Amino acid sequence: MPRFVLLDRDGVINRRIVGGYVTCWEEFAFLPGVLEGLRLLNEKNCHVIVVSNQAGVGKGLMTTADLQEITRKFIQEVEAQGGRIRSVYYCTHRPEDDCQCRKPKPGLLLRAQAEHHFDFEHTFLIGDSESDLLAAQALGCPAIMLSDAPSAGLEKLPHAPQVTVPSLLAAAAFLLSKKGCYNSWKRYGSPT
Repeated sequence: MPRFVLLDRDGVINRRIVGGYVTCWEEFAFLPGVLEGLRLLNEKNCHVIVVSNQAGVGKGLMTTADLQEITRKFIQEVEAQGGRIRSVYYCTHRPEDDCQCRKPKPGLLLRAQAEHHFDFEHTFLIGDSESDLLAAQALGCPAIMLSDAPSAGLEKLPHAPQVTVPSLLAAAAFLLSKKGCYNSWKRYGSPT
């Protein structure tokens, strides 16, 4: 049976623009190890789904067509390197719109689950912000936090991640290890 992994985009797959948004393909830069990590997950039958807030659209900084073009190109590059992104879900609302899909609310995750029929208890969310952790916690989904600081104080939060690692490649290695898969993927067997 396939396993599912939910990924945030900015700060997990590509470099985050501090105080701004990736508004065109020329601004999109894969983080180190991402393509290898996605390839490893694909090789082990892990279905990757992206769930990402993209308020740049709602703020008028880019169009939906711009966002679709960025998505098409990064998926194409992932596939060229042996990885696969099964689906991408975006919330394009502004924070003040108070929608149900913008993380930390779990709407994007619920939409992905409705279309792909996975169990949150046995699905990991990999993110780089507290809003990712809160969305995962709301649904009982274990989370992995990406941070350069191995002890970013997140373990003290009531919604702490299972582990904090520096990259998507390290997160993939954790998931595919006995330690990572045993607790949350044990009903599906070892991903070897």
